[in-house]
Amino acid sequence: MTRFDISSMVEVPDSVKKGVRLIDIKSLVPYKQHCFTLYSGERLDDMVRSIQNNGVIVPIIVRNIPNSDKFEILSGHNRVYAAGMAGKKNVPAIVKENLSDTEAEVYVIETNLIQRGFKDLKISEQAFAVGMRYKKLFDSRKLKDIDSELLALENGKPVNENCYPVDNKVKGRSVSYAAEEYGISTASVSRLLRINELTDDLKKMVDEGSIKIRTAVELSFIPHELQAYIYTVIQKHSIETVDMKTAKQLRDIVSSYSNPSKKLIEETLIGEQKEPTPKEKAYKVTVPTETYTKYFENVPKKEISGIIEKALKMYFESRAQV
Repeated sequence: MTRFDISSMVEVPDSVKKGVRLIDIKSLVPYKQHCFTLYSGERLDDMVRSIQNNGVIVPIIVRNIPNSDKFEILSGHNRVYAAGMAGKKNVPAIVKENLSDTEAEVYVIETNLIQRGFKDLKISEQAFAVGMRYKKLFDSRKLKDIDSELLALENGKPVNENCYPVDNKVKGRSVSYAAEEYGISTASVSRLLRINELTDDLKKMVDEGSIKIRTAVELSFIPHELQAYIYTVIQKHSIETVDMKTAKQLRDIVSSYSNPSKKLIEETLIGEQKEPTPKEKAYKVTVPTETYTKYFENVPKKEISGIIEKALKMYFESRAQV
């Protein structure tokens, strides 16, 4: 790892430039729990062209991997990917020494929130962000410091020299706090926390719209082993969607048996996919008002159908005898 020529980094604050190093792309590995979708299409093409013309202007953030010459990317997965496509061998980076897993997670989440915004994330990405904030969020001072550092890198704003994490204290956050942070209802936060308990395959179906959010909540209470089996059945029978009724039935099956039958789970899933038996088509016959008044005026409505049926039977029997 060598020092980076910082003269071209006009948008990066001076307080950050002094910590930037040039790192070989081959030495970089993605964050181990990275679940955010990388850029594609026109957005990726634009980034590649920009890097070809100007290089990587904003340094990525990485942390050293103990007992290794590799570095884990915390902020800048898209920049690294685009730089590789642009033919670059190295990228400028800020290396965080001895960063805890909790601190690393905050860098990853906050970077994506700053770049895309919460409501632009996929449902599974929102669930991940809410889950990590709710379960492992720093105290307000540390979170503010990390946000300040990331915003400075993204927007070229001054950075407080003392903004780097110094306190390892972690505090839990309530659902209402998370709701306020993301501008969504507490009910939405609760549902996202449940969706974060789904397997990756089922989360993908939620992102695609094949499984609705409330249905996903029901499925989230099923152990991961059986969630995986449910997805296997879905693939096997080319099931396009799972509705709320089926999800409730599956949850009831799992909660009612200590060792739920996989056969019963499969039958429940494919049962809703069978073509329904077509109902016998009904025909309406209009009786003239004069006829109705003459024969049925004082007859209870529930008896009229029976009378007509008997009359028709007698009529066609008499014609058959002619």
